[in-house]
Amino acid sequence: MRMQLPLGGFIFLFLGATTICAQQQPTVKATTLLKTTTTITGQKLEYPGNNPQVAVTLVEIPPGVDVGWHEHPNIRYVYVIDGTLTIELENGTRREFPAGTIFVEAFGTRHHGMNAGSTPAKVLFIDHSEEGQSNMVKTEPPGPHHDAPEDHR
Repeated sequence: MRMQLPLGGFIFLFLGATTICAQQQPTVKATTLLKTTTTITGQKLEYPGNNPQVAVTLVEIPPGVDVGWHEHPNIRYVYVIDGTLTIELENGTRREFPAGTIFVEAFGTRHHGMNAGSTPAKVLFIDHSEEGQSNMVKTEPPGPHHDAPEDHR
C-alpha cells in the first residue's frame, strides 16, 4: 500500500516549514556608536608602537565622587553605561557625558572625572597602552598659574 500526499498538502507542509525556519533566523542589527579620528579635544588618534596592550575596565563611580587629577599617555575609549560622567580639563573646560555616550578621552592632557549626579555612574573604559604600563597617570591639580597670566613686575 502506497501513501500519497496530495500536491496541495505537500505545498502546505513546505510553506509551513519555510515559515518556521524564517521565524528562527533573527536578523543581526549593527549600530555604529562612534567613528572618529580625534579625541574630544581634537587630538589626532595615535596608537602605541612597540608592544601594544588593550585593557577593558568597568568602573562604578558613586554620587559625589571625584577620581582625582590624572592624564592618559595613550588613547582611552569611554562608554557611559549609567548615570553621567563629568570631565574637567586643566583649562577649566567642563563637559558632561550622559548614559549612552561614547567618546575618545583626551591624552597627554591633565583632567579629572567625577560623578556630580545623585545616582552611580557606570563607565566602561578601553585603554590602549604599552604592554605592562598603566594608561592612567595621577597628577597634581593645576595651580593658580594655570588660571591667570603670571605677573612679572
